[in-house]
Amino acid sequence: MLDYSEVSSPGETEVLLIGCESVGKSGLFRELTGEKSAVARNVKGSTIAALEASCKLNPDIHVTDLPGLQFETDSQNTQLTLDHFQNEKTILLVVKATNLKEELIELQTELNLKGKRVAVVATHRDKYLPSQVEQNRIRELLQLPVAWINTRKMDKAALEEVITCIEQAETWGASKSILNFLPATPYAVNQLIPVFRLPIAGPLLACLFIFAMFALPVFGAFLFVSWLEPIADQYLLDPIVAWVNQAPAFLADILIGDYGIITLGSYSFLWAFPVVLLISIMTSLTEETGIQEHVTNALDPWLRKIGLTGRDLLPVITGFGCNVVAVFQTRGCSSCTRTSCVSLIAFGSACSYQIGATLSIFNAAHAPLLFIPYLFILFIVGAIHTRIWNRDEANELTRIAPLPYIQKINWQAFAWKVAGSIKQFLLQAMPIFLVICLVASVLQTVGVLSVFSWLAAPILYLFALPVEAAPGLIFSFIRKDGLLVLNEGQGSLLMDMSLSQIFILVYLASTLSACLVTLFTIGKELGWKNSLSIGGKQMLTSVVSAAVLAGVLYFLF
Repeated sequence: MLDYSEVSSPGETEVLLIGCESVGKSGLFRELTGEKSAVARNVKGSTIAALEASCKLNPDIHVTDLPGLQFETDSQNTQLTLDHFQNEKTILLVVKATNLKEELIELQTELNLKGKRVAVVATHRDKYLPSQVEQNRIRELLQLPVAWINTRKMDKAALEEVITCIEQAETWGASKSILNFLPATPYAVNQLIPVFRLPIAGPLLACLFIFAMFALPVFGAFLFVSWLEPIADQYLLDPIVAWVNQAPAFLADILIGDYGIITLGSYSFLWAFPVVLLISIMTSLTEETGIQEHVTNALDPWLRKIGLTGRDLLPVITGFGCNVVAVFQTRGCSSCTRTSCVSLIAFGSACSYQIGATLSIFNAAHAPLLFIPYLFILFIVGAIHTRIWNRDEANELTRIAPLPYIQKINWQAFAWKVAGSIKQFLLQAMPIFLVICLVASVLQTVGVLSVFSWLAAPILYLFALPVEAAPGLIFSFIRKDGLLVLNEGQGSLLMDMSLSQIFILVYLASTLSACLVTLFTIGKELGWKNSLSIGGKQMLTSVVSAAVLAGVLYFLF
């Protein structure tokens, strides 16, 4: 389904961007239209829906960006592109200049291009640009307009060249035998970074790299907030609390009580925002440079043992930013691994809000280093959970697209990605958490909060946890940063608990269920039966693994 559409009028040209994954369609779309929602990522499957916008230099040309084709799998993204391909529109084939012959032959073999109005754009001209003689020969063989561009650095002249290509599109008539006469590209196939090719050390280094992607931002956020928090308390929060204390008791409880909007809300912002910001910066940097794909490719042999492939790890990594976006990105997974991938995201991908909340709780308990084993156990148990519940065979699947190039950062695209994460946090995450604080304060004031204790009593009793922890467990079902309410009373609840109890409580709040928004998204994407099935299996794995962890911690301490 298109994000938006317009009724075409006479004289308008409808153009579909068609090509394999990672060829630069989204970057081209953004440059042609100025549409920021199509921020290009150097990651396979980053386009998860059809985007439509008018060309900024020629409003009569309407361009539709479609997900990259994966002919070896039955992914939802590929089907979406094929469905749009059936329409009578101009086709702009986007191929890599370094793989022009091979990709055109593949597209000719798999698609019914005969009778379609087609133009060709070859991207990555900075990697390989054929001589003028070869360019002319390619155009003569194809009998089509062809332009060579670099989507990361397009000036007005390059945009006008692409527009001219579109306007001069011709009916496709090239057969496979003609395509075989296209000049071969004297360019080496892009290979895995050498250090990741090592038999055992390569995957281990890839694991360490992924761990560092999230551990370093969390550590940096911890150092920053540890310095900032006492300053903010002294010069900002304490004066506000002193002033609000003069208000009526009911209002004071809502604003600065145990679950106060000001006290708990400011604490949430102080700890969560730096984590969200720094994780967004780190993931955007690895996407832009292309190294993220190399890391997941190195882990492909290990991931196949739990029913996934290397490309399935990309949405899992995205899940550490936002689980909902990650679930959408699984549209690029094969149908036989998509459920497994979603299951791992729901269980083991701690979103940036959850990470910020978890760090704040461990810090309030004066044990911030607990975050390291927490993150490690979360991913390990998530992998075991995926292997136990999803036994689909991934070994028969092949790697679909070539590895992206390691390249310089497009700072404009980088800034858009980070700004998008900040905007989502400020306009969606924080307002929702403040509403949670308001609800918790009102329920506590009217004496209804004890109902939560009754709902969570079986789990709390099973693990010998205090009933006062019930709101944190319940609110974590709504949003994962809802577990921040465990900081109520300036952390007084946590001070009365042992470190083992705190670790088990945070682990349960993180894994007992995905948040409601994620479960709702899974239901829309995979069906409500699958959503309930994934949720039920996750709950069982969470309780059993928490019991094992509790036993180990009791034995050790």
